[in-house]
Amino acid sequence: MTTPQPDASIPAADISASTPERTPVPAPPSPHALGAETAELTGPRTQPSGRTERLFGLRRHESVRRGPAGDATAGQDAVSWNPARFEVGPWTIGLDGRPTGAAATIMMDNATAVAVHHAAAGELEAVVTTELQVNVLRPLPGFDPSADADPADAPQLECWYAPLHGDALGGAARAWLVDEAGVRHVEATGWFQAVPAATPAALDAFVAHSRLPVDASTRVPMASLLGVDESTVPEADPAARPQVDPAPRPGLRFADGSALANPQGSMHGGAMTLRAVLAAQAAMPDREKYDVQAIRTIFTRPGHGEMVAMTRVRHAGRSLRLVDVDLVRLDEAGEPVAEKPMVQVQVTFRAAQG
Repeated sequence: MTTPQPDASIPAADISASTPERTPVPAPPSPHALGAETAELTGPRTQPSGRTERLFGLRRHESVRRGPAGDATAGQDAVSWNPARFEVGPWTIGLDGRPTGAAATIMMDNATAVAVHHAAAGELEAVVTTELQVNVLRPLPGFDPSADADPADAPQLECWYAPLHGDALGGAARAWLVDEAGVRHVEATGWFQAVPAATPAALDAFVAHSRLPVDASTRVPMASLLGVDESTVPEADPAARPQVDPAPRPGLRFADGSALANPQGSMHGGAMTLRAVLAAQAAMPDREKYDVQAIRTIFTRPGHGEMVAMTRVRHAGRSLRLVDVDLVRLDEAGEPVAEKPMVQVQVTFRAAQG
């Protein structure tokens, strides 16, 4: 059984270099031809949920449910699928001390990858995310943040996906989270590139990490789960506005995130995106006044080792903020290698509601 890789990063040079050698395969079938058994045997569902997914509220259903056609963004013949639910908990709390729908980025990354595999009907060994766009449409439901809270009482949002495009080189898909009333809270679009399957050694490490405990000790804000170096977090000041930066500057630093790896051994793309979101929040001293509105991530290189966020505040208005973040590795002297980002992220903020 080949093992898909939904969320690693790949250097842009590798993508362009591999494209001419790809042998075309038949176009994927219409979504109406995709059965539930296909959904069960595609993408990450052929392997256990990784530690990253488990820490950040991804809870698989025992089987994938097929929904009605009609997601307008996915085309006239769209069929949607419901593989999992998102459990709302302390892992959604950002650097400003408030929950954010941006925490669903990890689930959105996985769900769109599953959708691409599903549409490919077995033609793709593995895929990596090349671009992810996440829109936070409304606040998350309230929850009990205490460590001893009963998970059965936690609010749940259902995750749905629909394929948008697929070919021999990869594809695109959309995913979204809805509450009990069918109201959307988060939506995302992802693009993916076909790559070879993960190595057995990398997959073994992925499975070993997936078996680490997820319990009361992991019911903590996302900064703790993502390895933020607390000494690099600037103090908040609700009365201060950030200065627009003429050039990127070093911001948050992050510890090695090996336990947050994907099946190919590099850091989960959704986790790297959330690191960038935290770095963008850190760049604003009045961050508690602003909610994440949208995130756009370009994945350029696999993520490994300690990282530092190179941040640049591009716009600091009263109603809208725009912050660019590159995650880069450190050299032997501990200095940022700014010219070789692993991800390039743009985070848009809007004035906090309520």
